[in-house]
Amino acid sequence: MAFKNIAVVGGSGLIGKPIVNALITSPHNYTVTVLTREQSSTAPSGATTTKVDYNNHATLVDALKGQDVVVSAIATPATPEQIKIIDAAVEAGVKRFVPAEFGVDTTYPGTVDRFPGFKLKQDVREYLDGKIEWTAFATGPFFDGTFQRGFLGFDISSNTASFDPKYRANTFSASNLDFIGRAVAQALAPSIAPKTANKLLYVRSFTVSQDALLAEVERITGKEWKVETISFEELTKDAREKLKNNDFSRVGALIQDVIFDSATGNDWDIRGVTSNELLELPDKEDLEATLRRVLAA
Repeated sequence: MAFKNIAVVGGSGLIGKPIVNALITSPHNYTVTVLTREQSSTAPSGATTTKVDYNNHATLVDALKGQDVVVSAIATPATPEQIKIIDAAVEAGVKRFVPAEFGVDTTYPGTVDRFPGFKLKQDVREYLDGKIEWTAFATGPFFDGTFQRGFLGFDISSNTASFDPKYRANTFSASNLDFIGRAVAQALAPSIAPKTANKLLYVRSFTVSQDALLAEVERITGKEWKVETISFEELTKDAREKLKNNDFSRVGALIQDVIFDSATGNDWDIRGVTSNELLELPDKEDLEATLRRVLAA
């Protein structure tokens, strides 16, 4: 099995950019096409850009003809649009589809009940079954992409950490953005692709806890960080109330609650499901080097 032509949807986004870059620089010599909306003018270096209207089935089919794989890197709110892309991919003769599954394990019991966006991802994966080969990725949080933004509980600007006492010692698996891109490129490689068909692959740069991260950032910065106490019980209650009024301003708390809660199975090592070896990727990345990079950015 040899995949040559790869189309990426959402190639200019947070996760799309590193995927496109990894495909372009991969030793497997992929030919990469980035599909963009008609009003978009983004043109990643090293890739061909094709402007499409995702609501026009015929033109979408034409854009996908000759493609071996479609990789979807669209944002969670746009997840239902993948159905249109899947239908077009099937008609165009695409061999495999990679859905925008990146993040927590939405197959783990109870996870989809914690945040509506997880159910959308599950629906897309179920829609793929029997229609086209697929490969999905559970990556945990995008470590370097979220740590710097404070999503993992660390405010770099004030040297402050915000933890829920019942979660701070829990371990969770996380992946750097470039590492996720490499995982996608490797999963489609000639010698590996037959082993990744119709599978959810679990990848991670490292498995950590908030407490372990705090110890490491204090060692690197040479400073004692202030620790504030928060309650995800209260934060998620507020988020769900806002969602009832279509207010998505607090949905981040729902996702964080899943990441840090050990009951949601986000430690790939404890579960023994890590796919790094299958993808011929390093078992772990350098946590200290990653933290030094994001702290200095």
